[in-house]
Parts: sequence; structure tokens; C-alpha cells
Amino acid sequence: MATKSGLKGRYICKVGFYDVYAKDTFKPKKESKFKYAKPDVASTVYNIYHAKKLVEKGYKTKNEAVEMAKFLLGEKAVNYGL
Repeated sequence: MATKSGLKGRYICKVGFYDVYAKDTFKPKKESKFKYAKPDVASTVYNIYHAKKLVEKGYKTKNEAVEMAKFLLGEKAVNYGL
């Protein structure tokens, strides 16, 4: 059975039981004679998920998102060796 996880963005890493995803925003596509021309990335926003639930959003860098996920783990971080 297929899932529609593409709406979350690109999977980046796992911190404990949280997942970090990157959501890209693209610039308008330029005219090209090639069908496979990819659009340019305008910006990237990192979001933290627990299972399918969005926990935190709006981080500009991966490091910010990972640090916030570690903070959200609290005392449970010891169980994961963080």
C-alpha cells in the first residue's frame, strides 16, 4: 500500500523518535527545450515530525532543527544516546 508522504518534503534525519524533513520552495520554471530541466530552489524550510504529526516548523538550517528536536526529547534523550 502506498503512502502520500511526499507532502512533507525530503526526509533528512531521525533524532530519537522525531523525524526532520526539508520542504523546498521553487522559483518559477524557466523555458527550456529539455523536458528534464529542474527548477531552481528558492528556499528550504526544515520541519520536525513525530509519526505523521507536525510538531515544529520553520527552521532555516538543519542544525537548528536537530537541536530543537533534541530539546523536545528532554530526559528521553538519554535512552537514545544523545
